[in-house]
Amino acid sequence: MDLKQLQYFVVCAQTGSFSDAAKVLYSTQPSVSKVVKALEDALGMQLFERLPRGIRLTVQGQKVYRYACRITNEIDALENMASHGMTKWIRVSLNPSSWFANQFVDFYNETYEKNYHFQLTTAGVRSVMDRVRDYVDDIGFVYILSQQKENFLHEISRNKLQFVPMYETDVVFYPGKETELYDSGKSKVELKDLDGVRFIQNYQDEFFDIGSVHEESFQWKDIDISVLTNSDYIMEKMLKNSRISNVSGSYLSENKTGTTPGIPLDMGDSKVLFGYIVHKGEKIDESVQELIDFLVARLHKSKTDLFHNAREIFFFRMAHNPPRGLCAFF
Repeated sequence: MDLKQLQYFVVCAQTGSFSDAAKVLYSTQPSVSKVVKALEDALGMQLFERLPRGIRLTVQGQKVYRYACRITNEIDALENMASHGMTKWIRVSLNPSSWFANQFVDFYNETYEKNYHFQLTTAGVRSVMDRVRDYVDDIGFVYILSQQKENFLHEISRNKLQFVPMYETDVVFYPGKETELYDSGKSKVELKDLDGVRFIQNYQDEFFDIGSVHEESFQWKDIDISVLTNSDYIMEKMLKNSRISNVSGSYLSENKTGTTPGIPLDMGDSKVLFGYIVHKGEKIDESVQELIDFLVARLHKSKTDLFHNAREIFFFRMAHNPPRGLCAFF
């Protein structure tokens, strides 16, 4: 068994086809098949099921794949060090979040002199989990609904991972500027209020990805998601200039500049949980821990700021739609 065999095996598993893997590896299909067969012989086990169209990992192959990913990724890291000196790379995957983006800018500036290098990848909950499991990334940050938690944690445990909650926040409705609910003065909205409302959601956010972990998980079955995007800029423009709305997790998905303050969406006991995924029982690298500590400190600060923000939102709504009997206070 050698490194080439492991690299070929990983690409085959990821592409699901010897011929597609050959294209990625700039090789030929017979050559790739031969290398994989040699690895199977060396290990004494069948790694792939040969199907009429493509290939599929066997149970043994799935276990070998996890180890192979870890080995090949570590080799890539070593080769990167050799070519760039002892540069420290921090590999992060996450659900798209403008809040995280803002914090990351500050973290980068604070640690600039340490010469950290970063690889940031946005993905859905399932993909983040897979990337951390396969050692493609050092850590993954995700949002999940509280209804998801039990099934999500089962999947986390099954993959020998650990989920560490960092913050719990409300589900918030952001009405577009051209909608009837904009400046409505409502202190909260219910699901029934969303009838006929069209939504713009990030195609990889916590709400669109819900249900991917388990079939019976909560899903947005009756909501009209008419625009999917991975662009905060497009979302901001749409909310400011059209009859479309958004649902996000409180300030953790904030920065909808120029739109009305979000309105809490009443979903009973449902909350949005924000946290990170790492390998269970493995020591977290100091640089990654530094990022975690930075975010925890920012979240703690935000809890204090949240009171002041809520107060500002209250006065904003009262100024635009003061209830009877309160006018004398303004």
